[in-house]
Amino acid sequence: MRIAIHQPNYLPWIGFFDKLDQVDRFVLLDTAQYSKGSFINRNQIKSPQGALPLTVPIKNKLKPINELVIDHQRKWQVQHWKSIEANYKKAPYWSMYKDGFEKIYLQKWDQLAPLNIAMIRHISSILNIKTEIFIESEFSIDFGKNNTRNVNIVSHLGGTVYVSGTGAKTYNKPDEFSERGIELIYQDFKHPVYPQRFGKFESHLSIIDLIFNCGPESIKMIHMQRE
Repeated sequence: MRIAIHQPNYLPWIGFFDKLDQVDRFVLLDTAQYSKGSFINRNQIKSPQGALPLTVPIKNKLKPINELVIDHQRKWQVQHWKSIEANYKKAPYWSMYKDGFEKIYLQKWDQLAPLNIAMIRHISSILNIKTEIFIESEFSIDFGKNNTRNVNIVSHLGGTVYVSGTGAKTYNKPDEFSERGIELIYQDFKHPVYPQRFGKFESHLSIIDLIFNCGPESIKMIHMQRE
């Protein structure tokens, strides 16, 4: 049983879904503390000028992710959708996927976590990823903090393998995993290069750039990097 854990980011990048696709169960760590500069409430799309940031404004940043309230003083939903439409309406697969995304942007979202989770589930459906997704707060269990939290979550779900991002090498504690009979492995993600509009290829954008440009081939692009 392979398990991965990650914060519920906004419009996540391709590597997020590569990890999701590699495991049997995926836990969205919505009780983690918001971290300034993270991708919890922002990401990037491609424009003629290069990477264009999209940020969801939030009111109370010194909170866990599942307590973050969206600031509606700015018309961020209209702005984000207009930016996405302006930059992808001529992409090959815009008409195939625009309605699903527009439906999400037309909804009223009071909190950030439900928005991000809805977007992650929608994109997973587009990619036909069958991994079971869990929300940490729905367990109503205190799993602890830091590395111990991850070990306890994996153990609770019956995991035998924990797939971690390489950025976590500095704070992962392999001994804690091995003591619980859990194998710790690291995601070996290689960013795909794919057909993209507006000149020079730009990497590390939201996965919607891949989806609107490559459509049903998107998941194959991800798989090819592992072969």
